[in-house]
Amino acid sequence: MNTTGFQPTAPDRDGAERIAWLSVTVNLLLVAIKAILAVLTGSLAIRADALHSLTDVAGAGIVLLGIRLSRRKSPRFPYGLYKVENLVALGTALLLLGAGYEILTEAFAQASPAPPSRIPLAAAGIGATIAIGWLFSRYELRRARETGSPALAADARHVRADMLSSMVILASLLGSAAGLAVDRYAAVAAVVFVTRSAWDILVGAVRVLLDASLDYETLETIRQVAESDPRVIAVKELRARNAGRYKFVELSVVVTAKALAKGHQIAEEIESRINASVANVDRVIIHYEPSSKDRLTVGVPLCGDRRTVSEHFGEAPYFRLVTVDQASGEVRRDAILQNPCLSEDKAKGIKAAQWLLREGLDRLVVRRELVGRGPGFVLGDADVEVLVADEPDAERSLSIGGVERTQVPGGSDRATK
Repeated sequence: MNTTGFQPTAPDRDGAERIAWLSVTVNLLLVAIKAILAVLTGSLAIRADALHSLTDVAGAGIVLLGIRLSRRKSPRFPYGLYKVENLVALGTALLLLGAGYEILTEAFAQASPAPPSRIPLAAAGIGATIAIGWLFSRYELRRARETGSPALAADARHVRADMLSSMVILASLLGSAAGLAVDRYAAVAAVVFVTRSAWDILVGAVRVLLDASLDYETLETIRQVAESDPRVIAVKELRARNAGRYKFVELSVVVTAKALAKGHQIAEEIESRINASVANVDRVIIHYEPSSKDRLTVGVPLCGDRRTVSEHFGEAPYFRLVTVDQASGEVRRDAILQNPCLSEDKAKGIKAAQWLLREGLDRLVVRRELVGRGPGFVLGDADVEVLVADEPDAERSLSIGGVERTQVPGGSDRATK
């Protein structure tokens, strides 16, 4: 019986835990190689590098722990423990700074250290550890980007820092063989790389722990997904944050639907498209509200003479849209627009209905019923009122739709586009 309150650990679907186990194994292998080389050559630098690699083993173990804990939830932590990964990344950044300090200590602690023996063997062994670290860090960093795991990314950079410290040792060995002292200069270069990696990890972890917003590009992608729905009138508010590799999104939108069930349907469809467009989204919360419009837009499909109501919806060459102030009845807009969907090969009616929604359509007067057809479903989902009237004259059809006057005060009676 589960008495901890935590749900069982979720399956390792993205392979992050398996990679963390592999990291522990690789780091143990590097420690073993360096320890053997230290014994065979008597090199204090290699012995220090082996001790430094032990911190990598500890760091990889922390990463593994963080990944396992990040997939668990409980009533006390209903949003999960995703930020454990960021805490792990923060700890790894501190280890990286410690590694940089160790590298400088190795380079400057002794004025004239005793030269190691078996330099060719030591150089070959250290070269092998550099190759292993380089290959594994590239693989782990690529998988970290694929899974979005900050802990794996931090561990990959830690392995790369260990590789840089090994390069310092290799430079020292080659310099000893040639009678040159270049290890100190190599140490400074390595510490620059280590410190830069540590700073990037540190800033990224702190931003997530403080609930900083997602990057601008991701926010814009989410906004565009929401605004691309013709039933969405406006995105009033958009907030999103990271927790570990996962993203939490909150949206406040104004929709054309007035019924609660239809508003809920629109929210679910937007959520599905956001999940398909943005990786590693854990939760999307959408607050929706119906539009409270003080103006009414009525439309009719027109024939080529721009005066007769067309019997065809999707193939109508023009649409006339009239917007009136609902309080005063004054016309604020009277425009005849070309149907931009007329040249489409398929789904002209559906695309025309979506275009009209973007134009703010509230009521449509047609000569043929749209129920059971694609345009009817699109307009019905947006709560557009469709009136059927066997009236060929556009002016009288607009009157049926609720437009009593089509004269714009102080201006011409119609705009054509």
